[in-house]
Amino acid sequence: MATTTSAARTGVTVRLDPDAHERLQRIAKFEHRSVAAYLEILVEREIARRDEAERVIRVHVAPELEGKPFGDPDRRPGESDKSYASRKKTIDTLFGR
Repeated sequence: MATTTSAARTGVTVRLDPDAHERLQRIAKFEHRSVAAYLEILVEREIARRDEAERVIRVHVAPELEGKPFGDPDRRPGESDKSYASRKKTIDTLFGR
């Protein structure tokens, strides 16, 4: 991919299969965008999706509970042994137990 640089944006050359390009043109036209504007949106969406997938889950604990072990999760009314075991395993994995 060849690139060009300006103060505000970087240009990128993309090579597409003719069928993919034709479809891209139709989609962009339907959304009242240029092909370049539509590609820019696709790239931004994909980056946002990856950022979301890579987010770290942080659990905040009350200071008085810091370092104390977690107990087992409460059993839900009518919950099967299999469902409880699956939920407990998930919680244990999340909290590194």
